[in-house]
Amino acid sequence: MTRTIPLYCLICLLGFGCGSSGLGNNTGGNGGTTSYTGQAEGVYTGTSSSGYTFYSIVLPTDKFYGVYGTTTGNAFYVYGILSGQATSTKDAFTANVTDYLSTGQILSDTLSATDVPGQSVSGTITENGTPVTFNGTALLPASFNFNTPASVGSISGAWNGSLLDGMTTAVTINSNGTVSGSSSGCSFTGSVSADASGKNFYDVSITFGASPCAFPNQTATGVGVYYLLSDGVTHQLLAGVTVGNSQGTVFFAQR
Repeated sequence: MTRTIPLYCLICLLGFGCGSSGLGNNTGGNGGTTSYTGQAEGVYTGTSSSGYTFYSIVLPTDKFYGVYGTTTGNAFYVYGILSGQATSTKDAFTANVTDYLSTGQILSDTLSATDVPGQSVSGTITENGTPVTFNGTALLPASFNFNTPASVGSISGAWNGSLLDGMTTAVTINSNGTVSGSSSGCSFTGSVSADASGKNFYDVSITFGASPCAFPNQTATGVGVYYLLSDGVTHQLLAGVTVGNSQGTVFFAQR
């Protein structure tokens, strides 16, 4: 069941799931052969032909993460998170994508997109032979600047939010980057640090405790993004993490 979460930030993969179970169901390019790693890097937001809103980040390594869902007023109904490793050419990139749904289901997609670096992306993501098109643009500079180095000090302190399955979650980020938190009886620890690339995102590692954690004794890694909403006051934090290709979740929070 998709849960309601206040419109907390963005970090997401350049795309969204599709097909009868993933992004393509609202009920629930080619730029040559030369590799241009990092060509598509940036943070983007947009919509898909299936009616979903997405937020995406493409890293300097072409690794990407993303979340997608529907938006009503200030509420973002999250349906899934995607993760994959892309290959960039001069003005395009392709990837195999793992789609982690809020229901716990995991799907495999393929993605093909063209981009104007740091400005826009568009393309198609296909699941089980069903194509869904998407278009997105970079976040406005007033809200987020991808080329400004991230700072752990900016996100230190207490955050209250939700995980992908809708469970209420409390997280504390210390000034040294250590992380602790709990969600419905599940405790976890971890770390967060500014990425060495000097770009505006964080490297995140979380180790979950024993049962009742959904990922007992597992360590998940991923990225986080912190930005300002259009009201000029509210800050959002979103972190997406995966355990290989077997499990994935996101943390959404605002303050």
